[in-house]
Amino acid sequence: MSSPCTTGTRAIGDEEASLRFKPEDPVDVQVGKAISRYRIAERLGTGGMGVVYRARDERLGRDVALKILSGDALDSGSARQRFIREAQLNIVTIYEIEEADGYHFIAMEFVEGETLRARIARGPLELDELVRIGADVAEALDAAHALGLIHRDIKPANILLTRSGRAKVVDFGLAKRLEGQGSLAAPAATVSDLTEAGAVVGTVAYMSPEQTRGDELDPRSDLFSLGVVLYEASTGRIPFEGPSALAVIHEIALVEPPAPSRIRPRLPRALDGIVLRAMAKDRERRYPRGADVAAALRSLLEGPTVVVETPDDAQLLSARVPNNLPVPLTSFVGRQDEMKEVARLLRTARLVTLLGSGGCGKTRLAIQVARNLLESYPDGAWVVELAALSDPALVPQSVAVALGLREEPGRPLVETVAEYVASRALLLVIDNCEHLTPACASLAQALLAAGAGLRILATSRQALGVPGEALWRIPSLSVPNPGGAPLPRQALCLFESVRLFLDRATALQPTFALTDQNAWTVAQICGRLDGIPLAIELAAARVKVLPVPQILGRLEDRFRLLTSGSTATLQRQQTLRAAVDWSYDLLEEKEQQLFQRISVFAGGLSLEAAEAVCSGDGIGEEEILDLLAHLVDKSLLTPEEGCESTARYRLLETLRAYGRERLQRAGGWDAYVERYCEYHCALAERVEPELLGPKQASWLNRLEEEHDNFRQSIETAHERGDAVRELSLCGSLWRFWWIRGLWQEGNRRLTRALDSRGAPARHPARARALHGAAILARGLGDYTASHDRIEACISIAREAGDREGLASSLRELGNLAYVKGDHAAAKSAYEESLLHCRAIGDRHGIAAVLHNLGSVALGQEDYARARQFYEESLALERELGDRTGEAITLNGLGTAARAQGDDVAAHGYHEQGLALQRELGERSGIAYSLGELGLLAGNAREFPRARAYLKESLEILRELGDRQGMVDALERCAALEFRQDQRERALTLYGASCALREMLGVQPMPEDQRRTREDLGTLWDEIGADGAATVFSKGRAMTLEKAFDLAIGGLL
Repeated sequence: MSSPCTTGTRAIGDEEASLRFKPEDPVDVQVGKAISRYRIAERLGTGGMGVVYRARDERLGRDVALKILSGDALDSGSARQRFIREAQLNIVTIYEIEEADGYHFIAMEFVEGETLRARIARGPLELDELVRIGADVAEALDAAHALGLIHRDIKPANILLTRSGRAKVVDFGLAKRLEGQGSLAAPAATVSDLTEAGAVVGTVAYMSPEQTRGDELDPRSDLFSLGVVLYEASTGRIPFEGPSALAVIHEIALVEPPAPSRIRPRLPRALDGIVLRAMAKDRERRYPRGADVAAALRSLLEGPTVVVETPDDAQLLSARVPNNLPVPLTSFVGRQDEMKEVARLLRTARLVTLLGSGGCGKTRLAIQVARNLLESYPDGAWVVELAALSDPALVPQSVAVALGLREEPGRPLVETVAEYVASRALLLVIDNCEHLTPACASLAQALLAAGAGLRILATSRQALGVPGEALWRIPSLSVPNPGGAPLPRQALCLFESVRLFLDRATALQPTFALTDQNAWTVAQICGRLDGIPLAIELAAARVKVLPVPQILGRLEDRFRLLTSGSTATLQRQQTLRAAVDWSYDLLEEKEQQLFQRISVFAGGLSLEAAEAVCSGDGIGEEEILDLLAHLVDKSLLTPEEGCESTARYRLLETLRAYGRERLQRAGGWDAYVERYCEYHCALAERVEPELLGPKQASWLNRLEEEHDNFRQSIETAHERGDAVRELSLCGSLWRFWWIRGLWQEGNRRLTRALDSRGAPARHPARARALHGAAILARGLGDYTASHDRIEACISIAREAGDREGLASSLRELGNLAYVKGDHAAAKSAYEESLLHCRAIGDRHGIAAVLHNLGSVALGQEDYARARQFYEESLALERELGDRTGEAITLNGLGTAARAQGDDVAAHGYHEQGLALQRELGERSGIAYSLGELGLLAGNAREFPRARAYLKESLEILRELGDRQGMVDALERCAALEFRQDQRERALTLYGASCALREMLGVQPMPEDQRRTREDLGTLWDEIGADGAATVFSKGRAMTLEKAFDLAIGGLL
């Protein structure tokens, strides 16, 4: 059993001398003494501006909590009014405010229970109890704030837990009134401190930053204190601690505590966001009202929540504002002034480029600024990472992918992106521009000219050179003067570099602590590293194996060595080099060798790749795994997340550049680049046939993981004039590019390889490349190029006697004839292909040709024959484990069933096909299945479902640039609009599809052609010949892109 106030404001030294109540104040009352009708029973504790006793109300026969106020607490009328206001709060019942027998006192409800302080002493609270208590306190504060009172001393000792489990806030003795009746907008000049207290009022460990500074307070100050209480209640630890009040104040002002879930992993990570937002240093980032805190807490018990890890409440912002900002894996330390300055620049300049050397924190600062400014950009903040790119032509594509845009046939991608940003307010973060400066500058200039709502925040080692660009060089983190006099530990915590070292060191070695003995050594390490974040993080990683004095000693040797280096190099680059030199020199000889060798990888690397490329010359293949693990342990190599079946690793870009230079200096660069390219060429050739087998899904994912390495290998082969290897790589990857929808990139790379000087005219690698280029060109609607390439394939295959190559080339020749509606030519090519496949036992080829012959029969309306071919093909594909072929054939059976009027069977086939294609990531097949399902749903008058199917289908087709598929989709949308009685829109879309079919020279299926004729006949009759002709002509005049916009608009 306890009173509302068992402890009061602590005396914490000279810096708190201004506290209103002091222990020597003459308010001590003897037990048994009567004050008015209240007889003192026992002293319970010290409260703000007084001492609290349990007393007996002898008139009413009940116990009360009697707060005896310090001598002059109610000397002024205004102070008495404050306590009258306090009595009006429905927090603890106040019976009487009076003066009697020479004492000023408040008689309050005596509540059976305990303080939250006593409860926490037994251990951290479980989530349901924490939510109940926290929400009660938050709502009590909300009521007080609404009446114009700020508590200013929220702490566990001032929260009473009743026997029924409810929480009550007590001791408003330090309360402060807002003239604006609780208004958060009231300016500082209108705020009155009714306690006449000095600058620092309250209990230091729970104070807000503004309270420690003596600044004007508002209700959000109480919510900061509540955040501290929630932190302590959930973890059992106070977030801000120190040996003195000054040390605690420094922590409150400058240190970001670890998230509660890092201390107690059982806690939901969503709680982290609530607590850390309440404790945000900047009050503008806190919750505005106590009711908001209560609602957020209660949501933790209402179902799944979104993980939030930053104090600026990224959970709520991300729900409101679209973005692709990565979730930070470590805390963001310091940089408060830098973030404000960059935000200021973005208000005055539309392009801001953060300049600095590798490792200085450009990327992290840019992403943090973007996260802070999310609410300023209604259309989102989008990060574009360029570090892995070497081809300038891919810069617009990377931006488009980040924004969710698709390439449009016949239109430069830059125009598509520019049109998108023209009417939007968004922030684009383009990271690592230095190696692609001209391309980035050109794109930035084009996009900025398109729309006034766009802001670009770029990171680079050099300026982009765009007119109006604002340059901002990132300073190093603040550091102590390593040559100056030692500073106390509390003062050193003011420096960002020291806080970063401490944060990263404790994350890696939880037992590490900053002590009076090691603090100055840590400060010297940070100072000698010039406050460069990468260098400091590398240094902090060594605490697992070295004490800090030894770290300092080894680092000092490296700096002495580099002071005699080239003065032409920027000092910051020299310092980073020194830090990496030092970390590199800590490696064993074989670790150093492996670190050098893995620098040839452009993207991540697998264990298998490292073994193949980096073993030999003193490193056994069996040693690679352990050596990689050592590099990971020593923070020079990062394991990639999300790789379930195969371990993958990635070098930071700066470390890769360092390793490359070391390897070049050792004379091994050319040899290991050759091994790297040789490995990836062999991998591509090995995987190509697997894309038709039972493990094709996993192999497709493997190629996706290695795509940056394949791109680099292709670029290297091209630069070195190795035309055969370039052709071989591209010829082996075309199926991956086709399945994963990278048609334009694949076509561009294949075309360049085929046109390269020195490319052999009759080589098998050329034939494979021609075959893939023909298929991609057909998909993109370039039938002339497709025809020329496939004829060249056939010529090479006949000359070489390559029956397998000839069979596949004839099959593609038939495909080209089929899409153009020449069924007889298609059938002839397919039948010749089938003869060659049977002769050589090519069962995959046989299955594919049987499918093709089924499609010809379907186009000739011989449905029984079509089903026979399809079923034979399907059985063989299932036997071979060719899931891609199986999915395509299921689609064929579905289309045949629809043509015969069996929509139920058709739906079943297409659903099966869609499931397989989604598993494989086969983009064009997904689009086809969705289109057919949309048509079937429209026939069944299930219009919402039809619109959903067709919308997704259209989006994929636009992304692919599949012009024939886009025309088919327009007809499906026209049919749906017709069935929804949207006559004019249907007729417009039919007009567009008819004109585009004529332009491409492609024919629809007979069943679809009949449906179109019937719909057009009805529309002509209903609208009238003249009106219908006008609308139809309007559609015929549309571009494919305009028609697509109209179609998608009808699906929303």
